[in-house]
Amino acid sequence: MGVVCAGLVLGCGDDSVGSDSEGATTTGAATTSSTSTSSSTSDATTSGGDTLMMTDPGSGGITQTGTTSGGETTGAPEPFCGDGNVDRGEECDEGEANDNNGTCTVACTAAACGDGFIQPGEECDDGNDDNLDSCLAICVNNTCGDGYVGPGEACDDPDDPLCTDTCALASCGDGLVQPGEECDDGNDVDTDECLTTCLSASCGDGFVQENVELCDDGNADESDGCTSLCAPSACDDGIKGGDESDVDCGGSCGPCELGKACTEGKECGSYVCDAGVCVLGASCLAIKTATPAAPTGLHTIDLDGDGPEPEMEVYCDMKTDGGGWTLVQRTVWEPAETMPLFTGIAAWTDMTVGSAAPAKAYRMAGKHWPTLNVQKRHLLAHYLRKSGDGSSCGPLYYVGTGGTLAVNGNNVSLNGLASNVNMINNTALSTTDSGPSQVCVNTHKGAPWFYSGCCSTCPTFAGAYWPEPHPMVNYTVSVKDIFGNSPAVVCSGDAVIISSGYQGANSMEYFVR
Repeated sequence: MGVVCAGLVLGCGDDSVGSDSEGATTTGAATTSSTSTSSSTSDATTSGGDTLMMTDPGSGGITQTGTTSGGETTGAPEPFCGDGNVDRGEECDEGEANDNNGTCTVACTAAACGDGFIQPGEECDDGNDDNLDSCLAICVNNTCGDGYVGPGEACDDPDDPLCTDTCALASCGDGLVQPGEECDDGNDVDTDECLTTCLSASCGDGFVQENVELCDDGNADESDGCTSLCAPSACDDGIKGGDESDVDCGGSCGPCELGKACTEGKECGSYVCDAGVCVLGASCLAIKTATPAAPTGLHTIDLDGDGPEPEMEVYCDMKTDGGGWTLVQRTVWEPAETMPLFTGIAAWTDMTVGSAAPAKAYRMAGKHWPTLNVQKRHLLAHYLRKSGDGSSCGPLYYVGTGGTLAVNGNNVSLNGLASNVNMINNTALSTTDSGPSQVCVNTHKGAPWFYSGCCSTCPTFAGAYWPEPHPMVNYTVSVKDIFGNSPAVVCSGDAVIISSGYQGANSMEYFVR
């Protein structure tokens, strides 16, 4: 057993580093780790989401403080409405018992007459102080005899001899329209054009007029199933009704446009709701975080919000390895499609080339790559080419972690990348006029990439392999992808085009997250 150090059983002072049991290849600068120990605390962290422990200064015991995702601690949870504690700014908090129709709402405000929710002790609550609609300001139903002339009543004064105990004028019902009456059809039917109170039927009187109205609840609440148009809420009625978050959008209606009100990301066409308003996300990861069900495909993002960078259309992979991947480069089999990607460093940095749409050659301006690479995760998708008809196999996915992208003038680097395959062959990027391996680009027609003599992953390459440059890769022959798939599986047993150990690909996609 190791020595007990600050409440943990460790090998004190042991700074040895374990080997990678899977034989991961790390490209770039080596990573070192150190352990700091004080008299009061001791942290133990592991990569991949292990639990973080620290010693309790009072007892010397071990306390769980959080978990890591890629080695970062989460810390103690922030107070929130629904945690059962009455925090600053909250009137109440009953935890999971919070209910808009209970004593404490889901917004942690105490139940009160006028808040729009029917709670214990209330007959109704329409959220207003109008005593002339169907619900009084004291949250009881408007009834004949309460002193307020409500919907369907011609009067309401028990002391007035001209006002009956049904809140109708004394002469109402005699079939003659008397002063003070709007109509008088001499019957006791409230669903025709004239009410029994001798008022003309109208939307909001609390009676459903036959063949005219679909509903009439006598109030102006648009969210209770019957709108002020005396019809159920519809997605084209020009009213924010039912479960809509804004006029005719959100809820059970279609997605809302930018700037419209929302309660969650899925109510927005952009899939991102921020501070109750539909906005653009800053990346595919931001979209995935806001709306986990957001689909794979083309999305519009805004990298810097109110900054100078324009909105851009990007391709997002929302399923592979947790999703949230933003495509930054795609090369394809046809050389003419990929040729616009052969540029110098200035164009590589500042220009977006091609289209992010599927099967199109594409490269996002390199200056944006580090901004999108917040988790230092990297994904390559290879769609191998069948030797028979030239069609594409299903994708093979290879993931790298820990890679830090940096763009500094004419120098672009990808350091610290770890993967079980050679996703890159050099930590420095080479273009037509920069980097350590310009010959790979200019002589062998390799699209700008992290080359060294020249590649295992080749976004395009000709040399002695093909008459014209095509995407090709050598490790798919022997190394299965992250799902355990091989070419035989994703190609359904069909042969793949191959040259000197390299398999040709109809498309090679590079994503960051």
